[in-house]
Amino acid sequence: MIPVLFFYYGLSRKVFTIMSAFTLACVIGIEVLFQLSVNILNLSVSLFLILWVLQFIGHKIEGKKPSFFEDLQFLLIGPAWIFAFFIPLSDSK
Repeated sequence: MIPVLFFYYGLSRKVFTIMSAFTLACVIGIEVLFQLSVNILNLSVSLFLILWVLQFIGHKIEGKKPSFFEDLQFLLIGPAWIFAFFIPLSDSK
């Protein structure tokens, strides 16, 4: 988790701050689920498989192959790219 946050810091401080806040929210959410006796492993694997299938369906509809097959760095850039729709990650307009 920490090396990934350093990667985001290398992109920009704003990306680092947003992704750090998101990471903290995820950790808190996992802790809450754990306290509620939710089986985190089963939930995580189920969500992963369902969302992975939906992602490939989306790529099939789009007619493009997933870009992470070209460069694994896209797996790290993807989450920041999604946040850019909601919060501008750069100062440019």
